Amino acid sequence: MREVTIDDMLHYFKCLVHQETGIEVDKIDIDSTFHQLGLDSISSVYLLEQIERHYRIRFTPLYFWDYPTIRSLAIKLHQENFA
Repeated sequence: MREVTIDDMLHYFKCLVHQETGIEVDKIDIDSTFHQLGLDSISSVYLLEQIERHYRIRFTPLYFWDYPTIRSLAIKLHQENFA
């Protein structure tokens, strides 16, 4: 398996947000909160499931509260699983 970088994770998370919101990937601000991007708790569960499946990791849904932006969540998950 190839190395997972934070940039890979940022891009993947942006693609997931695009799928949920319709916002163009290049217009998604990785420092906006998930709420500001139009995501709710149901969307967060969808993102969690997709991220867990894609990266074969597990994490608590509370991370969306503790790490409320694409950047902060990607950094935390990368540190815990791929650093």
